[in-house]
Amino acid sequence: MADSTLDTGQKYVKEIFYPERFYNIPEYQRPYVWGAEQVSALCEDLAAALAHDKNREYFLGCMIWNAKVDPNDGNPYSYHDILDGQQRFITLYLLHAVIRDLSTSSSVKSQVAKRLQQEGNDLENIPERNRLQFSIRQDDEFFQKFVLSPQGTRQDAQLAELADSSTATTSVRSMAAALRTLHAWWADQLKGHSAEETFQKFLYDFLVYLGNKVLVLYLATSDNLDDAYNLFTVLNSRGLQLQASDILRAQNLRAVSDEATRKKYAARWDDYQSAVEGPFNSFDDFLWAMITILVKYRNGETMGNISNSFNFIYKMKLLDKGPTTFDFMGRYVQHLEAVFTSNYQAEEYGCLYENLNYILSNTFGNQYLVVLMHYRACFGEANILEFLLKLDNLFSAAWLTSSFSILTRTFILLRRMEELRDSLPDKQAASLAFLQDAVLRYDYQDEKASTRIDLDRFFQLLDEEQWGSFSGTRINKTRYLLLKLDLLTGNLNNKLYLNKAQASLEHILPQKPKAPAWQVSEEYHAEWLHRLGNVVLVDTKKNASLSNSSFLDKRHKYSTYIEGRANTNYVFITYQQWDEPTLKQNHARVVDLLKAYYKGNSLHTLKELRKKALAIPVTVPA
Repeated sequence: MADSTLDTGQKYVKEIFYPERFYNIPEYQRPYVWGAEQVSALCEDLAAALAHDKNREYFLGCMIWNAKVDPNDGNPYSYHDILDGQQRFITLYLLHAVIRDLSTSSSVKSQVAKRLQQEGNDLENIPERNRLQFSIRQDDEFFQKFVLSPQGTRQDAQLAELADSSTATTSVRSMAAALRTLHAWWADQLKGHSAEETFQKFLYDFLVYLGNKVLVLYLATSDNLDDAYNLFTVLNSRGLQLQASDILRAQNLRAVSDEATRKKYAARWDDYQSAVEGPFNSFDDFLWAMITILVKYRNGETMGNISNSFNFIYKMKLLDKGPTTFDFMGRYVQHLEAVFTSNYQAEEYGCLYENLNYILSNTFGNQYLVVLMHYRACFGEANILEFLLKLDNLFSAAWLTSSFSILTRTFILLRRMEELRDSLPDKQAASLAFLQDAVLRYDYQDEKASTRIDLDRFFQLLDEEQWGSFSGTRINKTRYLLLKLDLLTGNLNNKLYLNKAQASLEHILPQKPKAPAWQVSEEYHAEWLHRLGNVVLVDTKKNASLSNSSFLDKRHKYSTYIEGRANTNYVFITYQQWDEPTLKQNHARVVDLLKAYYKGNSLHTLKELRKKALAIPVTVPA
């Protein structure tokens, strides 16, 4: 039976793999995620320690285990759930398997096989049992086929396919990649030996050193999930490698009593993490989005961190632990996938939905997705393109004018959505009511926080601001406006793009005009150089060729770039010269276009603007 007290001590690697010792990766553990850098670094450190002094011990770190007992139909056996150190632990197993497959020594193969797996013996009533098992079935199946099977680690083509698979679990992808990294590392060692015989000697010495001189410290709790969870939490609070999402996962799996159901939700959690990796920087960022949706607290009220926030959520009965939490996360993962990959009303509006999503994600990261996901949760897909257009205009106007915290209006929007959802069961009617609600207006003023946008001030800013002078992070505002102009003047079926590392602003009237190409006064140059009508968005490779050339030279060089930048192309294709009247005419064009779009703030406005022949002319100048 498992000990009832906290067991501590140190063990050499060979002792970790003694015949009576077995381990499990529990459902609440994070996936195996070590990459090539960490795997190679471990091998390099061990090889360096061996080369420096083969008799000197190497400390591999601390591991935390939870002692358990499996009844096994009347034939119980003890094992340990691995709470911390699983990345190193699994890597050690993978390393042993690779050494087994590279070695030509029968004794090495036999010894490694014993470390990886208990050999069955019917006479002694000893079953075959893997030293390490996974609660996640797919991970366990991978281990059986590619790690425990002789020469399994050499199936490079299959491992490469798994490493890039979109359907495999995170652990399987990472373990497949790790096996390939280990073989690549050993291949480099082989190059450093003049003969196969010396390489095999090095392989043997490496395994001897690994088993007899590499040690770990360990702490093992008794067979008690509460103790395991508490220790798990303590580790996190002391800055070790656990994340808030790991704690939340453990907390909710602990609330699921049925083992099969617990494993199902553990696998789903891994799927959730993989699904949000693109739109969100991390799973913890996604969890913050869920906290925002659940709590909708006002500006200035905060729970400080994810763990405290979810404790508050459970205390206030906003969500229950266990299946309710898992299912809630799953629904919003589905909403995220839908709003980020769909192209609503594409038949009528082409890539408009994709392009608005693109502009928002480039400008606000994942912050706007909180509102968009919750809109879909409340109203489904009813009028979602109209809402996205309004959301883009609202957020961008607030940002461009520095009027208020976007997060403040976000909370208000979330609360109002739920009020209308609950009072109007028909999603179409509820969505229309929300789209017409005061909370989506620029001039909405909340009673407890500043949330109003002065549209006249915004329009004055569009007209008079020196947008072309912006640098650092402020330049993103100018890029945003020029992208918006591309959206309004271009073909709706064209997808927008912006590579911030390459895209730059081009001043048509250059910053250093030289005669005879440019004849301008200092006053005129100072007043109009950085105004919105004089700047266009170009790629760096094109910008370098434009330099301080005359307008006609720029126009000629740009004549082939019809599909790239709609607003930029409009300028170079439409105008024959760039004198003072032309610059002012173009400035009035772009400012009036943006004013009309923001003021109308609807798909209907967009249609009307496009009827006025704002698209680029199809003729190309000679």
